[in-house]
Amino acid sequence: MQLYNNDRIVDAASRVAKLPAILLLTAVFLLMGGCGSNGNSSSAPEFDAQLAQTLETILVDKMQDYDVPGALVGVWIPGQGELILAAGVSDLDSNATLGIEDHMRVGSVTKSFTVTVILQLVGEGLLGLDDPISPFFPDLHNNDATIADLANMRSGIFNYTEDAAFVDLLVEDFLRVWLPQEIVAVGERNAPYFPPDGGWHYSNTSTVMLGMIVEQLTGNPVGVEIQQRIIAPLELGGTLYPTSPDMPAPFSRGYLGPADDLMDITFTDPSSSAASGAMISRLLDLRKWAEALGRGTLLTDELQQQRVGSLAPVVFDPCADSDPDRAPRSCPEYDRYGFGLGEISGWIGHTGEGLGYTVLVMFEPESAAVIVVMMNRSGAGEHVPTRVFREYVQALQGTP
Repeated sequence: MQLYNNDRIVDAASRVAKLPAILLLTAVFLLMGGCGSNGNSSSAPEFDAQLAQTLETILVDKMQDYDVPGALVGVWIPGQGELILAAGVSDLDSNATLGIEDHMRVGSVTKSFTVTVILQLVGEGLLGLDDPISPFFPDLHNNDATIADLANMRSGIFNYTEDAAFVDLLVEDFLRVWLPQEIVAVGERNAPYFPPDGGWHYSNTSTVMLGMIVEQLTGNPVGVEIQQRIIAPLELGGTLYPTSPDMPAPFSRGYLGPADDLMDITFTDPSSSAASGAMISRLLDLRKWAEALGRGTLLTDELQQQRVGSLAPVVFDPCADSDPDRAPRSCPEYDRYGFGLGEISGWIGHTGEGLGYTVLVMFEPESAAVIVVMMNRSGAGEHVPTRVFREYVQALQGTP
């Protein structure tokens, strides 16, 4: 394995002696003085070599601990440099090296796109955050919830991915096409968690519903609105809201299951997650999105202030479940959440876990630093990008 520092090549194999053989043979680490959007590395400061080694070790250790085949990491710190790490393989059968241009599914990072479109519609006067959802869903439980309740995960509406029967059908046929109405119906056949604004519970159903509201208000599929309102203006050339199981080249394959029996589930129909998690992207695009999301580039100042101001502590353990008849609840580990934006350790952005992939996209408001972590395995028992991120923040702060 090698570490690239601009034009200098340094042997780094000793740093990853604990890696499984498949990673040791294929891992590539890139240490850059600057690989920004203008492609000019000479003007940017060189990333601190000791810190780079620390971040490299954290990533390698977590990949080993959780048997992650491949990972892409970007760390961009204004005034301190930029670091890109690409480790492992994109394909377990061919041992193909993972590259920074590889596309992956980004799961719930999609939510940050969907809610951004909702906020844009609010800014255009087509919708109000305090509007009830009953005009859009007249027969639904908790239809006195508001648009803000959906976006803040405070609607109480059941999370359809916690419905065991739905999960069974999904696993039986990953290529099945699901209508958004079918997904909402799965949530509706389960009792709400609590009355609207009566608690916090992460619900994919809520964001699917927001996508349906976008479609009703604009007359366009939510993916088209995301393309026109976000992807095109930000020039995210490797980002898309797919309508088929196909992946754009180049791409990393995605894996799910126990470490000793990982299943390739690269080609899954995105309709099973819809506006809550359908999208695909790549590392450098997600850097741009982290900055735009964190700065509110595509929103008015007022709406961005409302968005950041909506971040509220998760005051109880949202993953705890006292009802033995319900499936265990699953949720990301945010410190605060609001309007499709999560906060972890003072950074804001979103995480994602979909079929075969896990992702984290975070922006630090004070320094404008960005961290993106992408991995080609899901179902590891922990959200590994979040594990990596929390240790990265400690390393950047110089804390043990």
